[in-house]
Amino acid sequence: MSSETPPRIGQSILKWIYGEELFEEIAGDMEELHRRRILQKGTLFANSKYVLDAIMAIRNYDLKHKKRQFTSNRNNSAMFENYIKITFRNISRNKVYSGLNILGLAFGLAACLFIFQYVSYERSYDTFHKNYKDLYRVQYEVYRAANPEPETRSAASVPRVGPFMKEKMPQVMDYARAMPTSGVVQFAKKAFLEERMYFVDPSFFQIFDFKFIEGDPKTALLEPFKAVISESMAERFFGNINPIGKTLEIDGEHIVEISGIVADTPSNSHIKFDFLGSYATVNALSREGDEIPTESSWGWYDFYTYIRLAPQSDYHEFNASFEQVLYERHQEEYDKYGYHQAFPLQPITDIHLHSELLNEINLEEQGDGDAIVFLQIIALFILIIAWINYINLSTARAIDRAKEVGVRKTMGAQRKQLIFQFLSESLVLYVISCILAFSFVLLGRGAFNELTQSNLNLGFLISIKFWIIFSLVSIGSVLLAGLYPAFVLSSFDPAGVLKGKSSSSSNGKTLRKVLVVVQFAASVSLIAGTLTVYRQMDYLGKRDLGFDINNTLVVRGPNVFKSDSLLESKALAFKNDVLSMPEVDKFGVGSNVPGWQISWSSGIKLASQGNERFQTIDNIGVHYEYFDTYGIRFAAGRNYSPTFGSDSSAIILNKAGIKYLGFNSPDEAINQKVTYWGKTKTIIGVVDDYNQMSLKKDVAPIAFSLVSENKNYFFSLRLHNDINRQEVLRKIETSYNSYFPGNPVDFFFLEDFYNRQYETEQTFSKVFTVFSGFAIFVACLGLFGLSSFSALKRTKEIGIRKTLGATIGNIVMLLSKEYILLIAIANIISWPLIYWTMSQWLESFSARINLGPMIFIVAGACVFIVAMITVSSKTVATAKANPVKALRHE
Repeated sequence: MSSETPPRIGQSILKWIYGEELFEEIAGDMEELHRRRILQKGTLFANSKYVLDAIMAIRNYDLKHKKRQFTSNRNNSAMFENYIKITFRNISRNKVYSGLNILGLAFGLAACLFIFQYVSYERSYDTFHKNYKDLYRVQYEVYRAANPEPETRSAASVPRVGPFMKEKMPQVMDYARAMPTSGVVQFAKKAFLEERMYFVDPSFFQIFDFKFIEGDPKTALLEPFKAVISESMAERFFGNINPIGKTLEIDGEHIVEISGIVADTPSNSHIKFDFLGSYATVNALSREGDEIPTESSWGWYDFYTYIRLAPQSDYHEFNASFEQVLYERHQEEYDKYGYHQAFPLQPITDIHLHSELLNEINLEEQGDGDAIVFLQIIALFILIIAWINYINLSTARAIDRAKEVGVRKTMGAQRKQLIFQFLSESLVLYVISCILAFSFVLLGRGAFNELTQSNLNLGFLISIKFWIIFSLVSIGSVLLAGLYPAFVLSSFDPAGVLKGKSSSSSNGKTLRKVLVVVQFAASVSLIAGTLTVYRQMDYLGKRDLGFDINNTLVVRGPNVFKSDSLLESKALAFKNDVLSMPEVDKFGVGSNVPGWQISWSSGIKLASQGNERFQTIDNIGVHYEYFDTYGIRFAAGRNYSPTFGSDSSAIILNKAGIKYLGFNSPDEAINQKVTYWGKTKTIIGVVDDYNQMSLKKDVAPIAFSLVSENKNYFFSLRLHNDINRQEVLRKIETSYNSYFPGNPVDFFFLEDFYNRQYETEQTFSKVFTVFSGFAIFVACLGLFGLSSFSALKRTKEIGIRKTLGATIGNIVMLLSKEYILLIAIANIISWPLIYWTMSQWLESFSARINLGPMIFIVAGACVFIVAMITVSSKTVATAKANPVKALRHE
């Protein structure tokens, strides 16, 4: 073995024990010792001694390394502790600026947390289902002739499409239908009018993950006249009694047995129910010989249909494939009548925020995806403004800390240590702000829930997604708020600083101006947006709807008939009894009321046209006094009248309806023949268009059919002004109960009912306004601090100017003119942006305001006034100070 190299055996052992990297690091130190051992003891002994000595050397090396690392860690710990001490000293020495920084960040973070909580909840709808990514609702669309736009777009579909998809499309794992209904449910002497009722397929509980409390979800709805009820409904009817096996009576006609109990539906579910009857029940009730319309119909679109696709399926590709399959099935029918149907899939997670279809399940609970985007923008604005406050105040105060930096550099501090120190200060301020922000959220949660009309909790705090986002925002906040000031302050030349030659750099001043412009632009945008939302909502509240909505009480007609042959005479007697009350002026009957979504429709065409010209039109059944009760005016022709026996074959349309049929004027349509519901009808009247639904939607074509009073329709009562409403409600309830026993009375004031359609917009308006105010307040905090610092730095200049005869007004204008220019630039930047953004939001309304220049002028003026008040509050105080004291400054 050569004496020039360590023995290979020893090398291999050491490399195996300690790894090659550590071995190579100390091997050179062993060369000389090993060489001596070879000469003295021989190869074998040298090998073993080499290994032992090397192990000892490595051990000593390891101990020394650990000692150095411990010393380094101890020094780092002491250094970090020193940074913390310096941070708190700076905070206590500069209470105003530190307080403004901390409060600005705290308010900004609190506002963002509130918005995050609200947005997360709105976006969480239906995500509690295990397979929610694979769940879809089947829409229903009808196209006529070559028109590329559908004349019907409905959330409810036809009963046949679900089974057909399962038969023809291999991607469909399962389907479930839900037929909505309502009725009087009775057990013993308890009777309630239940609205949240559906008849569903047994697979409903295989598709959706609603929690079962009692019963078997696989078998509970297999048989006819079985039902599953919610926990709340079970308590309402049965109290502490186990309801399994008990029976409920529906509308006094049908008996169903309770086979299961489910937990109340989560608040973030788009479909909410208290009663689920078996689909086999409606099949049994609708059977016509061998025909079961609830299984075979392609035209009865009252059924919500849900399907579950195989994982990773592309629903766009599915839609295209199914359209071809459907056309092959119905080609002859489509070609003959000049129309075709479509059944596109809609992801279940899009229903709450991004769906505006006919027959939505819970219209008043529909969210607004655009509003959610706007709220996220506001949250971003607030956070940016808070960051800007910190950066501006920190860089503006760079002069005050220049000597500190110079001394530290002279004492040997490296730039990276200074940067770390300032980042540590940023971190401490951010942590304090976070503690305050979470405290604000805890204290303000009740007020926020009241503002949003919700019941949001702090469950988001256990969400991994929240903490990931919060961590990223926190890292970004600390870096953005601390990195630039850290680099600016640590870059000062120590010699120049200690000679008193430091000054704020032009780059720092430019950055502060740019950031202030961003703040002003954000503030102008938010104020202009708030004014736009407020004006639009005010416009909706004041616009003529085409009918009289005031002082109208709506009473639901009876549901429990029990084949009552005297029902029509009882309804007439109830009407006469109510009209005899001095508080009631008019009484109308109809199958619908304004604000209630029309689900009754049929095909209509001119009698002279072929079947291919049929078009779908909405229908409302009305009695003689309906139009008069609501103050709906006739544009041509006449109303239904009992003196005309031929009115059973007549029809009344609105202006949109006769335009839909191709007439140029209401007069032209009078006495024309149309085919409607398979019968020939004569148009005897045309009423003015009115907004059956909210002003977000266009006026739809409507046909008004004559109906009798013996249906479970709506009774509309026009009340006099200045009456005791509670007293008249009591009298009407007494009369109703006497004529329709077994029917719980249900009534509502039309104005409140109609305006529920705007609840989402009204909530958005309030939230938008409050958080815009938050953003402006946070901006003012920063502006106050910046202007205060600016005035402080120019104290000597102010004293000299006052000595030379300058007035307080001159000084205020001198210190404010810079901000006036920045506000002007901010307006130029923000006006086009907010105009485009709010125009997009207004596009969702059929009736909307015009975005005139006044909104932008007012927004700019508001920002100007607020900024001048904020700046002047400190500037005036400085200008009023004794100039002698000012000249002693510094």
